[in-house]
Amino acid sequence: MKITSILSALAAATVVSAGKFHLSTTGQGQSDILPNAYIIEYHESVSRSNAHANLKKHAIDYKVRNEYGIFNGVAISVKSDHGGAALAAVPGVKNVWPVHLYSHPTVKPAKLNENSTESMNVHHMTGVDAVHKKLKLT
Repeated sequence: MKITSILSALAAATVVSAGKFHLSTTGQGQSDILPNAYIIEYHESVSRSNAHANLKKHAIDYKVRNEYGIFNGVAISVKSDHGGAALAAVPGVKNVWPVHLYSHPTVKPAKLNENSTESMNVHHMTGVDAVHKKLKLT
């Protein structure tokens, strides 16, 4: 009986403990952060419905952007004036990260010479090009 009450108290303490707000990772600037958008990780013992109820209890107005199956969390857009630190203070929240924007690298098309031996393609390696010439398909 005592063991279950101690374990219950420990479980409640981990759920009630404040989460951590990670302002920036890998040295990215503030301009790379999407305003009012956060990824929230919940404690393992907290269900999503309870976590959403806790956000509502703290008068946090938000829209769910994405729910994840890999970890117990959600991406949200906050409509109210609450920031990442306020989200981390909600019971059941383990971690909060701002959503960063990333740009795609510029793709440079390769320049290949059709007569070069370095530009071997599948048709040449398998003989399809020879069959096309023989059957006058090209």
